[in-house]
Amino acid sequence: MIRQSSRTQRLFAAALIAGASSLLLVQPAFASANIEGLLQNVVDMLTGNTARLLAVLAVVVVGILWMFGLFDLRRAAIVVLGIIVVFGAAEIVNLITGGA
Repeated sequence: MIRQSSRTQRLFAAALIAGASSLLLVQPAFASANIEGLLQNVVDMLTGNTARLLAVLAVVVVGILWMFGLFDLRRAAIVVLGIIVVFGAAEIVNLITGGA
């Protein structure tokens, strides 16, 4: 029993030292200082070129699956509608809020 508690104490001490040193040695990243910048980066990531390429590939795959009868037209339409909503989200919000 004594070995188990001393081993647990050593493990706890090592974890505490590792946690404290990581908190003390880390430098803050001020890449996006405010929440608006962070959220804009997320929107740019979701509607950027990579997302557009993935959407094109998704439409191609859905089209091929539909041609071979492995995907029904309803699901294909839902995939296309989802892509439209993702890339048209900014315009949809502008229509709702009347923003510019």
